[in-house]
Amino acid sequence: MLSFRTRIFCSVLAAALIASGIAVYYGRASFEQSQIDSARERLVRETTLAAVILDKIGPSPTGVRELAGILHMPQERISLLDDKGNVLADTAPGAQPITKLDNHSDRPEVRSAMKTGKGFSIRSSGTLGTDLAYAAVRVNEGFLLRIAVPLANLRQEIESRVAVFSRIGMVTIALSLILAGLLSGALRNSLSQMVSVVEAISLGNFQRRLRRIPGREFAPLADAVNRMAENIEEHVRAAAEQTAQLESILETMSDGVLVLGPHGRIRRCNRALAREFPAAASALGAQVVEVIPSPQLQEAVDAAMGPCSTAAGQTDDKNGAPQEGDDAAGGAECAAGREQHYLQLELSSGQVMSVCISRPCGLEHLGQTGVGAVAVFHDITELMRLERVRRDFVANVSHELRTPLTAIQGYAETLISLDASPECRRFGEIILKHGVCLSRMVEDLLTLARLEGKTGSLELSPVDPREAVSQATGMCREALERRNCTVTVDISPDCRVLASLPHLTQVFRNLIENAARYAPEGGSVRVGAHENGNDVTFRVVDDGPGIPKADLERVFERFYQVERHRGQATTGLGLAICKHIVERHGGRIRAESPAADGGTALVFTLSSVHGAALS
Repeated sequence: MLSFRTRIFCSVLAAALIASGIAVYYGRASFEQSQIDSARERLVRETTLAAVILDKIGPSPTGVRELAGILHMPQERISLLDDKGNVLADTAPGAQPITKLDNHSDRPEVRSAMKTGKGFSIRSSGTLGTDLAYAAVRVNEGFLLRIAVPLANLRQEIESRVAVFSRIGMVTIALSLILAGLLSGALRNSLSQMVSVVEAISLGNFQRRLRRIPGREFAPLADAVNRMAENIEEHVRAAAEQTAQLESILETMSDGVLVLGPHGRIRRCNRALAREFPAAASALGAQVVEVIPSPQLQEAVDAAMGPCSTAAGQTDDKNGAPQEGDDAAGGAECAAGREQHYLQLELSSGQVMSVCISRPCGLEHLGQTGVGAVAVFHDITELMRLERVRRDFVANVSHELRTPLTAIQGYAETLISLDASPECRRFGEIILKHGVCLSRMVEDLLTLARLEGKTGSLELSPVDPREAVSQATGMCREALERRNCTVTVDISPDCRVLASLPHLTQVFRNLIENAARYAPEGGSVRVGAHENGNDVTFRVVDDGPGIPKADLERVFERFYQVERHRGQATTGLGLAICKHIVERHGGRIRAESPAADGGTALVFTLSSVHGAALS
């Protein structure tokens, strides 16, 4: 593509050439026509004068020769014709004899003179073979006088005048070249200044502004460039401030941060992560497993870099409970436009890290982010140690409490059986009642300690859940009879789940006891199940007063009780035990209140035997 300067230069030059060419062409044509008209008038006038002289001398061949001598026309040709067009005399040198000349009545000038008395034409002479200008006039009624002048002189005069026009045209073209060069050079210098300012702005010198412009036409462009520079400067300043804030936050964080690219490769890390994994600071572009030798972490990163799960953030009811198909075991959540994966990383050094891998959702098709994911490493080694100490302490204390509690219950039963006063018997019953409650609490604490102390999953086998419900109902018979409640079971006979029968029985026992405790007297506890893909969802529903929305997530915490139900004869550990057992089975448990089918429902899922076989 031609430069702007070259295009302006060529445009001005082309305009000058066209204008000069048109001026020369039409000037020459106009001048030539004016010269021909002037020559015609002059020749006709001279021929008319010669005709008057010839009429005085006498129109004859002798008079024609005398007339030629009087007029002194050595190069002109004088011819005398009769009124029929026959040539009577001719002074042309080298012409044929008169007797051999043909009749001239068909000549344009002769034909016009016969009609109007005067005639003129420019043509080639058939006798002499040269171009001549002819003028013919009537001498009297019987003769015509014709004078012919060679065109060479006329053309020479025209060419001399046209040469002047040509020189003027050349001078005009030269001046146009100079003017085009000056104009294009000036415009180029002005545009070069604009280009230099724009280049400076593009290189980061946002203080530069366009002050001089080549013309008013460029004023909008200059204003737009100046506004662009101001906007860019403002955006860069804001981006620099945000970057500085981000750098300050990252470098002062106690947790390690690892930023990954769109393909899961390391983009950067903060100082805290570099302290834990020194190789990460110089491993830009490497895979995570090359810096942190953990296949589990690399698998989690690969899972996070896959397509965002649209189901991860969906719920099946207004209380925000996850759908049955959510994969809680994988530790994936999606909230606020981010998909998060959680895992616990145990290093060979003995450190334990809680890792959260977060990735923006919904931007893949737009290409709006250059960050693939962000992994945050939180050192929970000390927390895990304290948790282990807590579990050991609870287990040891619970185990040590069993002996004195057993003794207290024995002595209380002995006091009750003695023949003592009613007051002593009442005191013994109170001691026995609270001893039994403490014993149950100790047993529950030991159960929790055993569940928390074991790693990995339980030994699972195909189990008929109806059998577990039947055993649990038998264990809860006393509580059900005390409240006059019944248990209705709606479980398909061919339903089978992968579970540990004693643990599943304990889950149903705790849930049925909890439902019977809060169900209205004479009510019913409904146990149902339905298959959903590879899982079986169990529901234990009662028609009790319900659980406040704020307590739905906390009812599975140990010792937590809904405020208005405190004072019930319960240890506050039953639902916590259920949660641990279900999660050890790879399932999930939640509370719904109010449930879709009314009342309060405790819902948990286990893997189906049919689904496991298919997978």
